[in-house]
Amino acid sequence: MHIEEIGQSIAIELKNIAQLRFDQTENWSNINSPFSRMYLVTEGEGQLAIGHETIRLEAGHLYLIPSYSTCNYLFNKNLSHIYIHFNLATDNGINIYNLFSVYNKVVANDLDIHLFNRLLMILPDMELPHHDPKIYQTKLWMIKKTNYQSLGQHLEAQGIIRQLFARFINTQSESNLSGFLIYRIQPVLVYIQDNLPNDISMDELAALANFSKDHFTRIFKSIIGIAPCEFIIRKRIEKAQFLLLTTDMTQSQIIEKTNFKSVSYFCRIFKKYTNYSPVEYRKQRIHPV
Repeated sequence: MHIEEIGQSIAIELKNIAQLRFDQTENWSNINSPFSRMYLVTEGEGQLAIGHETIRLEAGHLYLIPSYSTCNYLFNKNLSHIYIHFNLATDNGINIYNLFSVYNKVVANDLDIHLFNRLLMILPDMELPHHDPKIYQTKLWMIKKTNYQSLGQHLEAQGIIRQLFARFINTQSESNLSGFLIYRIQPVLVYIQDNLPNDISMDELAALANFSKDHFTRIFKSIIGIAPCEFIIRKRIEKAQFLLLTTDMTQSQIIEKTNFKSVSYFCRIFKKYTNYSPVEYRKQRIHPV
């Protein structure tokens, strides 16, 4: 797979866009969502924490929160921003954020500001049904499809989001992308994604990449940033999150789909990565809006 093929394989599904001003200070914690979010702060200040990194929200800057990233928000009174929520995936199921690193904050230029406002103008009725992230992430909201008024509107919206997303790609991480292409990591990621309900051995993955097990583990970690076993656990958790939000599957059915060996282990690992138990994760996101 070449870089151009990776770019062509990316699918973007827009969920919401609107401008919002906060009339009072809002503070939300432990938000972990299966969609990506971009912001243009136009006025005011606040704070965003992603993992262990704290980022200042300030006017004239763009922000990106990748999918499945646990974060905390502090929006001070009178902060105003334009937000874009979207799903981002490749046609082979690989998480695009596994291929390269991204910046969470960049300085907005005139074109960025124009593109945010242009998208807001051509799609004026796509605001969130509720601005508390612990309420708006309902199953109905998650599965809602965007209805474009014309092909031109759809193509323009897709082009704008792609152009804005490109602003966050860390070009210094392209060496990792080259390694991804050279060392046959793509078939490994596809295999993992396709076999989450099954046992996955390091021997199988190493054979796909034509390496010894130890050499494969070192190469994988150098390119993806984490060891293969850790990567597999994260993919299982992401799938469990998605199923909890978008289906009525029981916990036992989800465990079967993600190959966790027991309820206690599933609950413990799920809480470790999301800060919620599976029951809490589902319950807090099914309030009517």
